[in-house]
Amino acid sequence: MADEKTPDEGAAEGMAERTGRWAAELAERVMVNGVGPITGSVTWAEDRLSRRQGADYRAPGDEERRSPEDMKDDIDAVIARLIKESVAAAGTQGFVTGLGGLLTAGVTLPANVAASVAINMRMAGSIAHLRGWDVHDPHVRTVAMMLAIGMSTQNVLAAFGVKVSQKFGQQMIKKIPMAVIHAINKKVGFHLVAKHGTKRAAVTLAKGIPILGGIVGGAVDAGATAVIGRVTDKALRGDALRVEPEDETGTEETK
Repeated sequence: MADEKTPDEGAAEGMAERTGRWAAELAERVMVNGVGPITGSVTWAEDRLSRRQGADYRAPGDEERRSPEDMKDDIDAVIARLIKESVAAAGTQGFVTGLGGLLTAGVTLPANVAASVAINMRMAGSIAHLRGWDVHDPHVRTVAMMLAIGMSTQNVLAAFGVKVSQKFGQQMIKKIPMAVIHAINKKVGFHLVAKHGTKRAAVTLAKGIPILGGIVGGAVDAGATAVIGRVTDKALRGDALRVEPEDETGTEETK
């Protein structure tokens, strides 16, 4: 039959499904609870915000806590710091060591790529939290996860069936059935496998790009994290995911 898959096509789809599930699990672990000694996105963001505000800091849930709009200057400064720390973390062993076996969860991504994804997911979750999004909501985590792996805002909107000109806020996200979220997670898997699969990893190694002890390093990975941080922050400012006209070129994916 015409719609039957070849063995190779079936294997590729199964690989993408496993990778998508792994990415969703990683997003939940890294953004919500953290892994090992690595704190979750909210805890990390709030720690940096408290250092910035000092005695004026109020924890989430405190009735005296100011709104994100009222804390805009502080939040902007903290997000810039989080991005800077994430860029630095991409080349250090400390962060990756704390992730343990989560990086080798039966997917084909090499450990250095998985570590980079984890670093970017934690950063994206922290940015989302500070911009007023609830990372405990799986819908929100999916959006943050897609941005964290380098998918453009156009692709994120398209995956949810939203036009570029529309505002896409949390209330709209929560109306989307979980079945759709699971389907989007599968798309994430296809994106990761296509971008960082074993063939690409082999090419990377053949070119002699240094990977010290399986840890992400070098200007390429650091630069990618910086770009993802800026794109994520721009997309999640306020309570609406939107695309500006100037974003429409050169941002389909973070190289």
